[in-house]
Amino acid sequence: MYGTHNMATVDSVKTSENQTLIMLVDDDPIFRRVTSGYLTAQGYEVMEAENGLDGLQKLRTAEPDLILCDIAMPVLDGIEFAEEVSLEYPSLPMIVVSATEDMSDVAKALRFGIKDFLPKPIGNHEHLTSAIENTLDDTFNHIADQRDFSSQWFRVDAGDMPEEQELHWHLDFLQQNPSAARDLLHALLPDKDTSQGSWKCSYRLLQSTDIMPLVFDYAWLMNGQFAFYLVDSAAHEGHGTATTLLVRALFHDYLRNLKSFNADLKDMAYLLEKGISCSDCASPVKAMFGIADLSEGTVSLLPAGLDAQWSNGYITQHISAGTKLGENCIKNFIVTDLPINSAGQLSLNRLGSSSFSMDIHQASNA
Repeated sequence: MYGTHNMATVDSVKTSENQTLIMLVDDDPIFRRVTSGYLTAQGYEVMEAENGLDGLQKLRTAEPDLILCDIAMPVLDGIEFAEEVSLEYPSLPMIVVSATEDMSDVAKALRFGIKDFLPKPIGNHEHLTSAIENTLDDTFNHIADQRDFSSQWFRVDAGDMPEEQELHWHLDFLQQNPSAARDLLHALLPDKDTSQGSWKCSYRLLQSTDIMPLVFDYAWLMNGQFAFYLVDSAAHEGHGTATTLLVRALFHDYLRNLKSFNADLKDMAYLLEKGISCSDCASPVKAMFGIADLSEGTVSLLPAGLDAQWSNGYITQHISAGTKLGENCIKNFIVTDLPINSAGQLSLNRLGSSSFSMDIHQASNA
């Protein structure tokens, strides 16, 4: 049973024993007919909804194993539908389909726990089968509840990197469509202002929209740490998007598996470099990683190809770029225990194209 609503048992939609039920939500009757026919031929049972509102109404009397929905729909679009489903049925996996120009909307939907996306029209239905099988496999094994969508693509599980990465076809799609890749990476940037307890963090990132972007991400940890990273997705080998998504997947996977332990920059860098070395679609990139220990009021930084500056109003310290991520950045000097005092700022510039600054401070008690 999914979510907090009680599913109807008398008149609910039922499938034959061991048959997977997929809800297909799309306003295009031709797409529904073609896709439904293919899925039925693959052994799935399919129920259709013509828009998001119709889908929500049918969920009251149905128990699908997975939802496949379009982004652009009337009445209730795919983003609104995904948000409603994530609130009411948080364990019900969803895959979205979208036209390539809607990449920023795809990223918005991914924030609501979408496990995968497919560009529309679906030219190769084997990709659809693969996405469904991988998503269901993760869901049935209870390892997808808190996983980032990029972990789904790289099949990251329990912090262990397999000897050979199974890289999904999405990465080829993004590499062949650089504008879509840029849109996705831009849209995945987190909220600019965030806080936990008395601590607040904000960042500013100014950059051109026609180049591969700097990508920033962060996470608050239960033990009073604030972990973050910055990656320059403009890798020389053209694998910047795949590498950035791999970093994103492994960063969050590493933090999820910490449990009660403190995050460690060397451990994090080791996992990330191992992931890059295992992947044919990833290559060295410029990056920087940091952990703010808020109980101590300090920040530690591991440069991995990005040159930066730390300032807290009393001291200013230059952080040398060092070796790039993927080229044994663990040997770089980790700057530890930089004092935040009342407020600290990390800043850097990518000459002629980008500027970044992150401010972290503790609110006054007054």
